[in-house]
Amino acid sequence: YYRDQDDPGVYMGRQVALERITYLSPSVAYQINDELSVGLSVGMSYQAIALNTDFRAPNPLVGVFRLFDEEICGPFREQANLVTDLLLFGICNAEESLGPFKKAANLDVSLQQTLSPTYNIGVLWEPNERFAWGAVYQSGNKMRLKGKYKVSYANGTRSIINDGLQSSITGQILGAILGFPSYIPEEEKGLLSMNLSFPAHFQTGIKYKVLPNLQINFDVGWTDFGVWDAFNFEFDREVQVLKIAKILVPGTTNTTLPFPLDFNTRWNWGIGMEYEHTSRIKFRLGYEPRDSAVPDNKRNILAPINAAKMFGAGIGYRFDPDTDIDLTLMHLRSRDTVPAGTSTLLNQTGVTNAMYNPYAGLDAKTKATVNIMGLVYRTRW
Repeated sequence: YYRDQDDPGVYMGRQVALERITYLSPSVAYQINDELSVGLSVGMSYQAIALNTDFRAPNPLVGVFRLFDEEICGPFREQANLVTDLLLFGICNAEESLGPFKKAANLDVSLQQTLSPTYNIGVLWEPNERFAWGAVYQSGNKMRLKGKYKVSYANGTRSIINDGLQSSITGQILGAILGFPSYIPEEEKGLLSMNLSFPAHFQTGIKYKVLPNLQINFDVGWTDFGVWDAFNFEFDREVQVLKIAKILVPGTTNTTLPFPLDFNTRWNWGIGMEYEHTSRIKFRLGYEPRDSAVPDNKRNILAPINAAKMFGAGIGYRFDPDTDIDLTLMHLRSRDTVPAGTSTLLNQTGVTNAMYNPYAGLDAKTKATVNIMGLVYRTRW
């Protein structure tokens, strides 16, 4: 998805993509007897992640720079001298200061892995025409994604270091003690990598024909989203903004940036019905409520789909005994409210929220709608 440039949500995702495409999936099935069949398939997929987001840091420590700029530096801005530079660490020499609600930087990353294999194992038991049970397990996969990054810095971020702290001997000493960079360029580019696990999935369900032409389906599914405890970005060189962030953000180093998620493993259920209008035409309806894998204290607008409801409708048409075509329409909607101060990835207040809480102290609401159309053509020869 993407957000407009003037959208208030750009501080947690201007453009976000999580993509997985299975380009080849050879499969084999074996009928053990008239009632029981098993199957195996191997999926070869392409995995990619892309993120472009602005950063700001509305917390008290960043607010101190704004206080200095507006309340203290004002009287000395045109009368700076060695004494004021020493006492005020050169901060007043910055052409533009930081602020808790000003854009500090922009991060643009893209990562991919061209081959990510998984396997599926399935079983189908159909003792009669009215009842059937099936189950499938899809394996997880551990990947090493690689790509590129670009960090673009706002004028205020650069000026407070380049024109401010570095213009005074006391500012240079303070910066050295805190581990601040001595210079911030307009942008930094390089290579990026991260470990990512594709979550395993299990699903099982039954079908039952309550009438000769009416079938009810019910299934439950489990997805191991718990493997997404954090996205840990690894940069190929030291990034200047991380030298500042590591003071306030636990786990951050000069070359690594963790994005904690702490997702939960979830079970979900769904129900559907199929009406056989004629020997050629079938109509289908389905409903699936989905619990959110995002814990309450990690809800955010980067992943705007939390608890959701999905509705589906479809039609199947049989051209001949060997050829079928199915059309499916699905509608998913998600709504969420995150009260101020309840999420450490969105709106928590405090000092150690420099990277992940661009809406500190604010209530937030998310609304997401997804419409999906699927078309399947099957034939035998």
